[in-house]
Parts: sequence; C-alpha cells; structure tokens
Amino acid sequence: MKNLLLILLISILISSFGKSQNKKTLAINETEISKESSEFIIKKDTFDFSINGDLRKVEYFNNKYYCMFQTNRENTTRSFKKMVVLDKNGSFIEDVFLPKLIQNMNYYKLEIENDSLFLQRKQFDEENFVLGKYVADFQPTETRAFKTYEDQQFNVYSTCRGEWGGTIFFQDKKTNELFEGSSTCPTVVNKIGNEYYVTNYMGHMMGFASINKISDPRKLEKSEWNFKKRFGSKNQKGIEKVLDTMDFYIPTSFVVKDKLLHIYNDDNGTYIADIENKKMKVIYTFDFKFYPQLNQQLENGKQVLTFEDAETKKDGILLIDGNNLNFKFLR
Repeated sequence: MKNLLLILLISILISSFGKSQNKKTLAINETEISKESSEFIIKKDTFDFSINGDLRKVEYFNNKYYCMFQTNRENTTRSFKKMVVLDKNGSFIEDVFLPKLIQNMNYYKLEIENDSLFLQRKQFDEENFVLGKYVADFQPTETRAFKTYEDQQFNVYSTCRGEWGGTIFFQDKKTNELFEGSSTCPTVVNKIGNEYYVTNYMGHMMGFASINKISDPRKLEKSEWNFKKRFGSKNQKGIEKVLDTMDFYIPTSFVVKDKLLHIYNDDNGTYIADIENKKMKVIYTFDFKFYPQLNQQLENGKQVLTFEDAETKKDGILLIDGNNLNFKFLR
C-alpha cells in the first residue's frame, strides 16, 4: 500500500513538473514573438482605387501619389503607360497626359527636383520630361543629372553602366570638388552619424548585391564632371565592403535607431535583416511574402516603394518611416 501511494505521489510530481516546464517554454516563446513584433509597427490599408494594369512607379509629389501603370489594351498584345494621380487616401484626382516618346520608353525613372516631377530615360539619360507643379502633362526639357542623395555637406550622384560597373559621386558643397568611387550599382544611400552607406545591386547574370561604407567622401579619388562615361569607376580608395554577395537582391536599406536594416526575400518569405559578420541576420519576418521596389527617398530617411503581394498578385505602395511600415494595397 505504501509503495502504491509512493508511486502515485511521484507520478503527480512528474506531471506537475512537466506542465510547469511547458508553461515556461510557452512564456519564453510568447515573449520572443512579442519582442519581434513590437520592434516594428506594421500597418495595412486599402486604397479605394483599381485599374486594369500593373503599378510600375510611384512618386510622392505635392502631397499626392503620382502612379505609373503598365496597362493592357483590348484587341492588341501591346501595353501602354498610364499615369494616375491619387490623394493621400488613395482617391482618384486626375490623369496625367503622357506624350508618345514616353509611351515608347522601356526603361525610365521618375525624379523630384525644384518643385517639379521629372521623367528620365534610364538608358544613358538621353531624354528628360518635366511635369510642373500646377500642370497635368509632361513637357520635354534639357537633360540633367539628378541627385541620389543630399545633406548639408554633399550632393551625391550615381551612375550605372550594367555589366560595365557603376560609380558613386560626392560633390563637396563648399569647395565644389567632386570625388568618386566604384559602386555597382547604387540603389539607395543612407547616413548614420558621419558615415555613408551605399546599397548596390546589379542584375547581370545571377545578380550581385553589396553595401559599401564611406566614412569620409573626401578620401575617395578626385573626379571630373562627366557622368556619361561608358564604364563605371574602378576606384576602391576610401571604401569599406560591409556586404558583398551574389545571387541576392536587396530592394532597399533604411535606418532605425542608428542601425542600418535591409528588406529582402527568399523562396519562403520576406524579411527585415541587419548585417552581422558580413552576413544577413533576420530580425523580423513579415506575415506575407511580397516583392518591393524602392522608388523614392524622402527627407529624414523616409522611403516610398511599390510592392506586389506574392500570393494575390495585388500591387500597392509601401511607406517606410523608421520602424513604421505602412502598406497601402490597391483594389
């Protein structure tokens, strides 16, 4: 009888210990999930706007979204471009007339400068079109170089020549001196303290991604004012490689609490990561997979991106402001 009671007592103790251990493990897991989720504030909204086409470009201009769509026409396999203006809430405002020369462009980019919206042909910057602040159609304008980044000390420019490399240029605002370094091909520039971080991607062959740190742009090689060179710079002086990899794509990098973070995706999902020992370390996993594309870098590090939901194929606009990420889906 005593043995039976002893066995029963031991069984109860083991069972209680097991339950307490399970509760402890669950609490740890919940804390870890809560910690990951609280580091970033993720919001999802839906714009009450739909169109038969794909969102290709977007710029935030005059407190409105200027959205370029690639749309399809009936009874033809040809597609055409359509620019639509939406307000902050995603309501339709107006169409923007696009001349035939723009319709025929395969590669182009949108830029904001001097209270105007520019559309520039990507291939060798041959043509520019400008949209004034209070007009609704693009007009041809002289070719110019647009800044990739700017602060109180430097104007930053960049070029990309594909498989022939790319270049990052720093213009000293006080002396007007120009400095250059190899960078293939710059997609975004961020600044932490007095150091500049250049995120690069070149899609040739399997694709190459890298991040360069430039502590003092004045220690780069001196350059000349010629942004139309056929080949990218080979100068590595003053550049430190933070990341250098292949078969990898970083859509954008941004700063949160003086820390450089990166969005990327693989076959399983989309993530936010930092770099540790020259490798990506995931610190946040999104609850859906999407394909982002940086379109615009605003003041104070804010960014505007387009994205496509991998499952639903719906397009949208992603706004990044520090640790706040706001997804605006199109219907």
